[in-house]
Order: sequence, then structure tokens, then C-alpha cells
Amino acid sequence: MKKIILSLVSTVLFNLSASGNVSATTDFLQKDFKVTLDWLEKKPQSSAKDFFIIQYLEQEDISFENAKTAYEMGNGRNATLKKLFNKKFQTTAPLDLKCYRASIEQLKQEDSKCIALGLSLSEATKISKKDLKFFISKLDPYPTLKNDLEVIASDDPFNALINSDTNRFSRIFFDTGSDYRVSTLNKIMNPEFINKISKEKDFERFLRYVVHDDKLKNLQKSLISLKDDKTLAPHLLFSLGINAVNNNDISSAYNFFYNAYNRSYLKVDKDKTLFWMYLVTQNNSFLVELSKSWDTSIYTLYAKELLDVKIDNIVYNIDLKNEKTSYDIYDAFKWMDVVEDTKKNLDDAKLSKYYNLFTDETTLAHYAFVLQRYNKYQVQYFITPFRDIVKDYDIYKQVLLYSIARQESLFIPSSISFSSAQGVMQIMPFLSLDIAKRLKEDYNIYEQFVPQTNIRYGSFHLDSLMSQFDNNPLFIAYAYNGGAGYTRTQLKKGLFKEKNKYEPFLSMELISYAETREYGKKVLANYYIYNNYLNKENPISLSTIFQSLVSPSY
Repeated sequence: MKKIILSLVSTVLFNLSASGNVSATTDFLQKDFKVTLDWLEKKPQSSAKDFFIIQYLEQEDISFENAKTAYEMGNGRNATLKKLFNKKFQTTAPLDLKCYRASIEQLKQEDSKCIALGLSLSEATKISKKDLKFFISKLDPYPTLKNDLEVIASDDPFNALINSDTNRFSRIFFDTGSDYRVSTLNKIMNPEFINKISKEKDFERFLRYVVHDDKLKNLQKSLISLKDDKTLAPHLLFSLGINAVNNNDISSAYNFFYNAYNRSYLKVDKDKTLFWMYLVTQNNSFLVELSKSWDTSIYTLYAKELLDVKIDNIVYNIDLKNEKTSYDIYDAFKWMDVVEDTKKNLDDAKLSKYYNLFTDETTLAHYAFVLQRYNKYQVQYFITPFRDIVKDYDIYKQVLLYSIARQESLFIPSSISFSSAQGVMQIMPFLSLDIAKRLKEDYNIYEQFVPQTNIRYGSFHLDSLMSQFDNNPLFIAYAYNGGAGYTRTQLKKGLFKEKNKYEPFLSMELISYAETREYGKKVLANYYIYNNYLNKENPISLSTIFQSLVSPSY
């Protein structure tokens, strides 16, 4: 069976190449392609290059010197690349490893350096005061750790922290773990200390931990007393507004939202804040203003639905020249050139250049991207490429595939994310490998740039998520981005269960991971638009969608 499937894949690639859909210059789709140092050296630094460096490091027959050369070609910010290099070519000294892995009893036999390396603040909260005092007595050369342990060993760690400096508070708050935060640090803070914390670089992280954990109610209430001194960023003010709503202080919430709106620069942030100003006041003037927005978010679409305002800036079809393109849709580096070239000075002449380059259905998504930039995003393109692949799925699956693919990649086959997700559906390599095993297919990571394969794998993954989350498009979107386990954990917090005038919007804002939180809302807007375009016999209102956002019982 594997040989048959491999033969079919090879035939598909051959046919695509013959028809011009795979350029002969797409070397990584050629038989027996292997990444080499010479090949890497010719590529510009980028997330795409990091992806191919990872493929190089995965090879078995490379030396440490060559691996180090390849690793140093990366942009230095890719955690997956760094983790792989450190795992395969261990760079941690043996002594450090010994200390990291030592038990508490073993650390008692070591010197101060080893104790400082091996004893984490999280572990320190779980050992006896006797052991803590022993370690404190050994740590004179490491005063920061010694003083941190003295706070943990004190009779009242919370007050010891409040009377210490904000750096120590942040370090102990983040490094001791969630149980310690809830049991020891979840107390009402005085406004003076809260205002001090708000000036620290870790305040955003602190806010994220507190606002999204209802076990930290006292800290949440403390945040409401924070005075805006005009230095807080708009997204922090918005988060403080959500926290105030979650703690039933609507007056404070409005003030936070009002200031966030006035300081926001991006249209999407202004619209989101405007919607919350409407929610907490029920003042229709905010809704009217929101309905004038050109952006297609759940907030603007809902405002237009409630006020019966027609959506007039969505385009579903684009006229192409319908000539065979010379553009290699699989070359991630060529796509990066287009992205860079269209950032500025996208005038009529440049638009004409791309109209004459992106000439057939394989480049429909590429031309839609250029048009959207040319129109400064005030025209929104909801195209339906790859109809020959997608049309055979049932209508719900079609809508879901388009909704997710638009958000993931804008339908660009050569897309590679910072985390190495690939293709139209942006599938992570570990997931595509697992799907190949489940489908009993031979695996070639580069075939994920071929839409036929990538969309089929994305569909397979969606089947699992659809069954786990009762075909709920928002929860499926959360799971597609953040993982099914993470999504279940979020829903178990009690989100999407209550029915009040702030739901389901409050629950949407209490999803803890910012990327997943915003991703879900964008996919939901896509879902609404694509459903009403592709499923004209069964259109659906946003009001109906919002009413359906009820968490399953876990």
C-alpha cells in the first residue's frame, strides 16, 4: 500500500510539474533533495531559512562544525531551532547538567555554585524551612538567590515581598509556580505597590497571569485601583478593562476602555475597544460608529447586523488574465520578496506588474494579497481558491477549511511560519508526520507545500477537532491554533457557560493565550462570511452563532 501511495504522490508531483504548477526550480520538491550548506548560504535570513536549517540539522550524517555553521545562519530567535541544536549537539557543561538534575538531598552535598544552578524557586517553596535555612547559609556568593529564599522562608512572604523591590516580586511571582501564587501571593495589594509594578517591564506578563486566572481574585481586585498615568499601552488598558468587567466594576471598566480607545493606533484595536464601550454602556452611538468600520471583525460585522447596515467592501471573485503563470508558487523565498516589495510604494505600475505575473488560479491568493495591500485593507478579499480540492467536502467542512486557511496563510502554499508551520493550512511538522503515520503514508516534509497534500492533512486534523468540540467553529479554531488539550483546559475554567449581557464576549477575552484568543475571533468572522457565501441556502446570523458558543461539559 505504501508503495502505491508513494507512486501516486510521485505521479501527482510529476503531473503538477508538467503542467507548470511546480516549477523545475523548486528544488526541494525534486527527487532525493537534501539541504546542504551551500544551498543554505544562498538563502536570505528568515523564518523560511530557519525551517530549512532545521531540516539540515535533522540529517544524521553532519558534523558538529557543519551543524554549528548552519545554526549560526539562523536569525537567532527561533526556539525550535535552538532546542534542536542544543539537544543534538549538547552544549551544556557536564557539571551544570549534574547540578540541574540533582535532588534536594544531593544538592546539600554540593558547593554554593552547584546549589545556585540546581535549586529553583519553585522547588524552594516545597521544601522545609530547615532545608531553606541551610541553603541560605551556603549562598553568600549569590545574594540575589539568597535574598529570594529569605523571603520564601519568612513567616509572611507576601508582606516581605511588598516591602521589597518590584524586581524581586516579579521574580518570585513568576518562578514559584501557580500553586504558590494562589496560596501565598493572592492577597489585596495597596494601590502604591500596584502602581510601582505597572512601571516594570514584566507588568504585561503579570497582567496576563492575573487577569486570566480566577483563582487570583484578590490580585484581580487590586488591579482595579491602578491609576492610569498616561504611560500604559492601550492593550494593557484594554486588559485592565476586561478585568474590571470580570469583577463587576463597570464604571472602572469604561474608564479603562475609554483611555485604551484614545491611545489605540490599529483599527482592529479601536474597533474591539469601541465594542466593549458599547457593551458596558449600551450606548448605541458606539455601535453606529463601529458599523462604519471597513474591517471585518466579529465586532464590526455584529454592529452592522444589529443596525441592518449592508456589508459593502467584501470581494469574493477576482478577474485574472487566465494565462499560465511563470511564478513558482512553492518557493518561500520568492514569496518573501513579494511581501517585502509590496510593503511600500505599491502604486498602479507595481500593481500592473503583479497582475501580469499572477495570472492563473494557482496564483489567485498571491494576487488577492497584493490587491488587499494596494487598497490599504479597506477592501476585504474572501476568495475561494483550490475549489477542485475543497469542493468534494461537505459544506460545513468547506466553510471551516476556508475560514482557517484564510487566517493561517491567506492561502499561500509556500507559507512558513516562525514556528515552522507549513503550507495553506500551516501544519506543524510534528503533526504532519503523525497524520502520515495514521494514514499509513510515506512521509516527505516538503510535500506539505503542495496544496493537495496539505489541505487533505488539514482536513484529517479537523475531523478529529470537530468530533472533540461538537462542530463548534470557535472552539475548533482555538484547538487548531493552541491545541486540543489547551482548549479543553480553558473551557474547564468555566468559560462559555454563563449567560449574561457580556457573554460570549467576556469568555472570548479570558482565553489566556493572546494569539489563540485573537485567532479564534478572526476565524469566527471568516466562518460567518464564508458560510453565507458558500451556503446561501442556509445563511446564519452572528447572533445565532454567538448563542451557540456554549462550552461542553467536561
